[in-house]
Amino acid sequence: MEDSSSLLFELSSDERMTILKNLLKERLKLSHIAKKQDITATEASRHLQRLSDARLIQKDENGFYHLTKYGELNLSLLDSLFFTSGNRQYFLDHDASVLPYQFINRLGELSVSSFQGDFITTFAYVEGMMRQAEEYVYAMEEQFHVNAPPIVAEKMKLGVDIRTILPKTIVPPPGFRPAAGVERRLLPSVKINLFVTDKEAVFGLPNLDGRIDYSVFVSKDPKFRKWCVDLFMHYWDQGKPLLGSIPNLS
Repeated sequence: MEDSSSLLFELSSDERMTILKNLLKERLKLSHIAKKQDITATEASRHLQRLSDARLIQKDENGFYHLTKYGELNLSLLDSLFFTSGNRQYFLDHDASVLPYQFINRLGELSVSSFQGDFITTFAYVEGMMRQAEEYVYAMEEQFHVNAPPIVAEKMKLGVDIRTILPKTIVPPPGFRPAAGVERRLLPSVKINLFVTDKEAVFGLPNLDGRIDYSVFVSKDPKFRKWCVDLFMHYWDQGKPLLGSIPNLS
């Protein structure tokens, strides 16, 4: 615990964290660091000495500082904390405990994303994602997208892989006819808003009362999309294949 507390203390400094992030990009000398961060050489030297003592960085024979492998590892493990702290209000208002443990550990992969909090805009965004998809469309949702059938039919003709995870209690809107040929699986309940294509992805957690929320994170970043695909496949493997017609569809 003493070593962990010491490490967290060193990482609690904004200046030292900035040094680590800069060294993640490139090797730098003391003078470069002082200039980049607009601090004195004395201040830079003090921070560099603390980081060196913590074995997070080291200096080469030419005077350039760089991250140690231990430093790189610890910095990567902080990505999840940076993401959650940077979106504190969202995680105060939403329940991340519905996620499998292994995906909570990987939340840092969502860091390169933007927040979208408007239902109508999110709905339109997802529709645009469907239209742009060229390889696959994976959706996990509590209800059918009412504008989807003609888009889905067109995409399926082009060989796009389309899969949907739905709650087993789903009741389609009156008069709605889901697109034929889509692979669908059912879960006892769906609490996560997840939509991912070969180009971008959308992800959102439920409110604290367990209801699906359309405040979401969106991104085209490969790490973000990979996290979303992996999460979708995790639930896809648990789902029960839907055979025949949609339940409750008259």
